[in-house]
Amino acid sequence: MTLQDRERDVLTTIIEVYIATASPVGSRAVSKISTLGLSPASIRNIMADLTEAGYLDQPHTSAGRVPTPKAFRFYLDTVMRPSPLAARQRRRIAGDLATAGLEVGDLLRRASRVLAGLSLQVAMVIAPKQADARFKRIDFSLLNPGLIMVLLVLQGGLVRTRVIETAPEVTADNLVSYANYLNDLFGDMTVSEVRARLVRELEEAKRTVNALCRQALTLASSALDGEREAASEVIVDGTSNILGQPGFTDAEHLRELMRVLEERTILLELLDKTANELKTVITIGGELDRAALADVGVITAPYGAGSHPLGAIGLIGPLRMDYAKLVPVVNFTADTLSRLLDRRF
Repeated sequence: MTLQDRERDVLTTIIEVYIATASPVGSRAVSKISTLGLSPASIRNIMADLTEAGYLDQPHTSAGRVPTPKAFRFYLDTVMRPSPLAARQRRRIAGDLATAGLEVGDLLRRASRVLAGLSLQVAMVIAPKQADARFKRIDFSLLNPGLIMVLLVLQGGLVRTRVIETAPEVTADNLVSYANYLNDLFGDMTVSEVRARLVRELEEAKRTVNALCRQALTLASSALDGEREAASEVIVDGTSNILGQPGFTDAEHLRELMRVLEERTILLELLDKTANELKTVITIGGELDRAALADVGVITAPYGAGSHPLGAIGLIGPLRMDYAKLVPVVNFTADTLSRLLDRRF
């Protein structure tokens, strides 16, 4: 069904009233708000057509209608325009994130907490994967003869330290030379690319007489050896925000939704997808392929350092979330997070 102007306007009015009230919307309410000048009887006929076409549903206990996921998808794709973000919200997001700890985990947890507090929904953020993070630098510090500390810094604030053994004759000056060589060799590669390059360079080093190259590569290999690529961490905040919200009052439905939030698997899939697509994504209802999420909407946006994607941040809330107001909150939080990661690390 291709919606005509009258049908489009009536449907938009119903959706916006439903977002504001969380209650079924009747023809009389639409008649009072709509600028079409239609009578309640005419609006009832249009609502009947929209119901037949799958855009509206009628709860058994009400004469009004509620928008279906199909209606929200139409609204999001063709009608909804994000509202400007208020200056006070910008200041709160920027100020709260700027005072987070230096560790990237502290910054991500703060971002999730701020987003949950401003939106009154469930906030989530996926931490960067080590394999996808860009190499920034490696440093060596001599602790004792034959014992050194390795500091591996990745773009996005991931830091790894290890203590490894080396030849007792290696000096602090040697370590500076090794670090300079490796930093030039691996600049702007991902950790996965560094690992692959190391394999090739170590093979080549067997045929060279350059001791510096061999020793530097051996140290780099030892520094990365044993680092296991763990599954990305999903940080969730504000789960209590869904308690008591209209649409989440059924006890069994709420328990299933809480299980999904605790399980994290589908959250990881949604955030991973957004990080790879490099754009804000809104996913709703049946698109989530889980019965517990049929009445849920998800807004996700990517973050990164420079031009390199690192992860994604987002919100989970009822299908009737005020997307026009919440999309800018998610986007500004993601942009602020990206700027801080780029500046700090």
